Amino acid sequence: MNKFDRYALWYLVGASPFFVIFLIWVSFFVEANKRATMNGGIWNVVAIFFIPWILDIFYIVIKMLFSKKLRDNVMAKLAGMKERDERESNVAGNAAKFSFLSTFAIVLFFIVFSMTTFSVTKHPKDTNGNRGMFSIGFDANVIDKTAVTMKTVGDAEVYSYNSLPLTKPFILFFILLWQLGSYHLIARRELKE
Repeated sequence: MNKFDRYALWYLVGASPFFVIFLIWVSFFVEANKRATMNGGIWNVVAIFFIPWILDIFYIVIKMLFSKKLRDNVMAKLAGMKERDERESNVAGNAAKFSFLSTFAIVLFFIVFSMTTFSVTKHPKDTNGNRGMFSIGFDANVIDKTAVTMKTVGDAEVYSYNSLPLTKPFILFFILLWQLGSYHLIARRELKE
Protein backbone atom coordinates (compact mmCIF):
# COMPACT_ATOMS: atom_id res chain seq x y z
CA MET A 1 0.00 0.00 0.00
CA ASN A 2 1.48 3.35 -1.00
CA LYS A 3 1.66 6.47 1.17
CA PHE A 4 -1.32 8.18 -0.46
CA ASP A 5 -3.52 5.13 0.18
CA ARG A 6 -2.44 5.04 3.84
CA TYR A 7 -3.27 8.75 4.27
CA ALA A 8 -6.59 8.30 2.44
CA LEU A 9 -7.54 5.41 4.74
CA TRP A 10 -6.37 7.33 7.80
CA TYR A 11 -8.56 10.34 6.84
CA LEU A 12 -11.54 8.11 6.04
CA VAL A 13 -11.35 6.23 9.34
CA GLY A 14 -10.50 9.29 11.43
CA ALA A 15 -13.18 11.57 10.02
CA SER A 16 -15.97 8.99 9.70
CA PRO A 17 -17.28 9.15 13.30
CA PHE A 18 -17.54 12.95 13.11
CA PHE A 19 -19.45 12.89 9.81
CA VAL A 20 -21.73 10.03 10.84
CA ILE A 21 -22.70 11.92 14.01
CA PHE A 22 -23.10 15.13 11.99
CA LEU A 23 -25.33 13.43 9.38
CA ILE A 24 -27.47 11.85 12.12
CA TRP A 25 -27.81 15.25 13.81
CA VAL A 26 -28.82 16.97 10.55
CA SER A 27 -31.26 14.17 9.65
CA PHE A 28 -33.07 14.02 13.00
CA PHE A 29 -32.66 17.43 14.62
CA VAL A 30 -32.69 19.96 11.79
CA GLU A 31 -36.01 20.53 10.07
CA ALA A 32 -36.11 19.59 6.39
CA ASN A 33 -37.08 23.07 5.19
CA LYS A 34 -34.14 24.64 7.09
CA ARG A 35 -31.54 22.21 5.69
CA ALA A 36 -31.78 23.57 2.16
CA THR A 37 -31.26 27.19 3.24
CA MET A 38 -28.38 26.68 5.67
CA ASN A 39 -25.16 28.33 4.55
CA GLY A 40 -22.22 30.20 5.99
CA GLY A 41 -20.42 29.73 9.29
CA ILE A 42 -20.18 26.16 10.48
CA TRP A 43 -21.68 24.78 7.24
CA ASN A 44 -18.74 26.12 5.22
CA VAL A 45 -16.25 24.62 7.67
CA VAL A 46 -18.02 21.26 7.57
CA ALA A 47 -18.11 21.39 3.75
CA ILE A 48 -14.33 21.96 3.61
CA PHE A 49 -13.81 18.60 5.34
CA PHE A 50 -16.93 16.78 4.08
CA ILE A 51 -16.24 17.12 0.35
CA PRO A 52 -12.74 15.54 0.61
CA TRP A 53 -14.25 12.80 2.80
CA ILE A 54 -16.83 11.93 0.10
CA LEU A 55 -14.12 12.02 -2.60
CA ASP A 56 -11.96 9.83 -0.35
CA ILE A 57 -14.77 7.28 -0.06
CA PHE A 58 -15.10 7.19 -3.86
CA TYR A 59 -11.33 6.80 -4.26
CA ILE A 60 -11.03 3.97 -1.72
CA VAL A 61 -14.02 2.04 -3.05
CA ILE A 62 -12.91 2.33 -6.70
CA LYS A 63 -9.29 1.52 -5.83
CA MET A 64 -10.40 -1.57 -3.87
CA LEU A 65 -12.10 -2.88 -7.02
CA PHE A 66 -8.82 -2.85 -8.94
CA SER A 67 -6.06 -3.20 -6.33
CA LYS A 68 -5.84 -6.67 -4.78
CA LYS A 69 -3.27 -5.54 -2.22
CA LEU A 70 -5.40 -2.64 -0.91
CA ARG A 71 -8.58 -4.75 -0.97
CA ASP A 72 -6.94 -7.59 0.96
CA ASN A 73 -5.42 -5.24 3.54
CA VAL A 74 -8.59 -3.23 4.15
CA MET A 75 -10.99 -6.17 4.16
CA ALA A 76 -8.72 -8.29 6.37
CA LYS A 77 -8.60 -5.46 8.93
CA LEU A 78 -12.36 -4.88 8.73
CA ALA A 79 -13.12 -8.57 9.13
CA GLY A 80 -10.44 -9.11 11.78
CA MET A 81 -8.83 -11.90 9.74
CA LYS A 82 -5.44 -13.22 10.75
CA GLU A 83 -3.78 -16.08 8.92
CA ARG A 84 -0.62 -16.76 10.91
CA ASP A 85 -0.61 -20.55 10.43
CA GLU A 86 -2.35 -23.33 8.48
CA ARG A 87 -5.13 -23.81 11.05
CA GLU A 88 -6.06 -20.11 10.96
CA SER A 89 -6.02 -20.24 7.15
CA ASN A 90 -8.43 -23.18 7.29
CA VAL A 91 -10.70 -21.33 9.71
CA ALA A 92 -10.62 -18.23 7.47
CA GLY A 93 -11.45 -20.39 4.43
CA ASN A 94 -14.42 -22.04 6.17
CA ALA A 95 -15.68 -18.66 7.40
CA ALA A 96 -15.34 -17.21 3.88
CA LYS A 97 -17.25 -20.17 2.43
CA PHE A 98 -20.06 -19.76 4.96
CA SER A 99 -20.13 -16.00 4.37
CA PHE A 100 -20.26 -16.47 0.58
CA LEU A 101 -23.09 -19.02 0.69
CA SER A 102 -25.18 -17.21 3.31
CA THR A 103 -24.78 -13.87 1.51
CA PHE A 104 -25.76 -15.57 -1.74
CA ALA A 105 -28.93 -16.92 -0.09
CA ILE A 106 -29.92 -13.60 1.49
CA VAL A 107 -29.34 -11.69 -1.76
CA LEU A 108 -31.57 -14.20 -3.60
CA PHE A 109 -34.22 -13.70 -0.91
CA PHE A 110 -34.05 -9.91 -1.32
CA ILE A 111 -34.21 -10.17 -5.12
CA VAL A 112 -37.33 -12.31 -5.06
CA PHE A 113 -39.16 -10.21 -2.47
CA SER A 114 -38.15 -6.86 -3.96
CA MET A 115 -39.57 -7.91 -7.33
CA THR A 116 -42.78 -9.47 -5.99
CA THR A 117 -45.89 -7.29 -5.74
CA PHE A 118 -48.91 -8.02 -3.56
CA SER A 119 -52.24 -6.27 -3.82
CA VAL A 120 -55.29 -6.71 -1.56
CA THR A 121 -58.52 -4.89 -2.42
CA LYS A 122 -61.56 -4.82 -0.13
CA HIS A 123 -64.92 -3.63 -1.38
CA PRO A 124 -67.43 -2.31 1.13
CA LYS A 125 -70.26 -3.84 -0.92
CA ASP A 126 -70.65 -7.32 -2.24
CA THR A 127 -70.05 -7.24 -6.03
CA ASN A 128 -70.79 -10.40 -7.99
CA GLY A 129 -70.40 -12.51 -4.91
CA ASN A 130 -66.93 -11.09 -4.11
CA ARG A 131 -66.03 -8.64 -1.38
CA GLY A 132 -62.41 -8.23 -2.39
CA MET A 133 -59.52 -9.30 -4.52
CA PHE A 134 -55.98 -10.54 -3.93
CA SER A 135 -53.30 -10.46 -6.63
CA ILE A 136 -49.63 -11.39 -6.82
CA GLY A 137 -47.32 -10.03 -9.49
CA PHE A 138 -43.71 -9.75 -10.49
CA ASP A 139 -42.06 -6.42 -11.40
CA ALA A 140 -38.74 -6.75 -13.25
CA ASN A 141 -37.75 -3.21 -14.28
CA VAL A 142 -34.07 -2.42 -14.81
CA ILE A 143 -34.13 1.40 -14.91
CA ASP A 144 -35.27 3.50 -11.95
CA LYS A 145 -36.96 6.53 -13.52
CA THR A 146 -37.03 8.45 -10.21
CA ALA A 147 -33.24 8.32 -9.70
CA VAL A 148 -32.52 11.30 -11.94
CA THR A 149 -35.15 14.01 -11.96
CA MET A 150 -35.55 17.39 -13.62
CA LYS A 151 -37.80 20.18 -12.44
CA THR A 152 -38.15 23.79 -13.45
CA VAL A 153 -37.87 26.43 -10.74
CA GLY A 154 -38.59 29.80 -12.29
CA ASP A 155 -36.23 30.07 -15.28
CA ALA A 156 -33.78 27.48 -14.00
CA GLU A 157 -33.81 23.77 -14.75
CA VAL A 158 -32.73 21.73 -11.73
CA TYR A 159 -31.41 18.22 -12.32
CA SER A 160 -31.21 16.00 -9.25
CA TYR A 161 -29.32 12.73 -8.93
CA ASN A 162 -30.77 10.70 -6.06
CA SER A 163 -29.26 7.26 -6.59
CA LEU A 164 -28.04 4.88 -9.26
CA PRO A 165 -30.52 4.86 -12.14
CA LEU A 166 -30.94 1.11 -11.66
CA THR A 167 -33.69 -0.58 -9.68
CA LYS A 168 -32.85 -2.25 -6.39
CA PRO A 169 -33.60 -5.76 -7.69
CA PHE A 170 -31.26 -5.22 -10.64
CA ILE A 171 -28.50 -3.97 -8.31
CA LEU A 172 -28.96 -7.07 -6.15
CA PHE A 173 -28.89 -9.23 -9.26
CA PHE A 174 -25.64 -7.54 -10.33
CA ILE A 175 -24.14 -8.23 -6.87
CA LEU A 176 -25.15 -11.87 -7.24
CA LEU A 177 -23.53 -12.11 -10.68
CA TRP A 178 -20.40 -10.35 -9.39
CA GLN A 179 -20.14 -12.78 -6.49
CA LEU A 180 -20.52 -15.84 -8.71
CA GLY A 181 -18.23 -14.48 -11.43
CA SER A 182 -15.43 -13.48 -9.06
CA TYR A 183 -15.67 -16.83 -7.26
CA HIS A 184 -15.38 -18.83 -10.49
CA LEU A 185 -12.60 -16.60 -11.86
CA ILE A 186 -10.44 -16.93 -8.75
CA ALA A 187 -11.20 -20.66 -8.35
CA ARG A 188 -10.13 -21.38 -11.93
CA ARG A 189 -7.00 -19.24 -11.57
CA GLU A 190 -6.03 -21.00 -8.34
CA LEU A 191 -6.64 -24.48 -9.81
CA LYS A 192 -4.37 -23.73 -12.79
CA GLU A 193 -1.45 -22.88 -10.49
